[in-house]
Amino acid sequence: MLTLTMNHSFAQSDDLVNVCALGIGNATYLKDFKVKLPANSPAQKFSVILTKGFVYKFVVCNAEGYEGKAVIQLSEGSNALVSNLKPDGSFAEAVGFSCQKTGMYNIFCSFKNNKEGAAVIIMSYITK
Repeated sequence: MLTLTMNHSFAQSDDLVNVCALGIGNATYLKDFKVKLPANSPAQKFSVILTKGFVYKFVVCNAEGYEGKAVIQLSEGSNALVSNLKPDGSFAEAVGFSCQKTGMYNIFCSFKNNKEGAAVIIMSYITK
């Protein structure tokens, strides 16, 4: 029974990846990140190497049935670079980042107001 539940959950997240990937438009898919966090959890961190001269696009899709809405932040060291959370508290479905320096970057994902949530982040790049 536990195995079936885990497989069912994994299949649902794969469906969300497929739907979310449709939102990248003319960008080229690179990687997806699946996040599921219980309420009051610290942000989940993903480390990626980004290349100077590329414009990256991050599309965020929230899973249905969860109160939490994903907040992503791209950082280099302690410097926050971009986020999908706008100053007015609303969310951008996608954010772009023009990489000025090749190196290690971190993507942090949490859920607004520390609610339980599940989401997929699609990382892609835009060809100039």
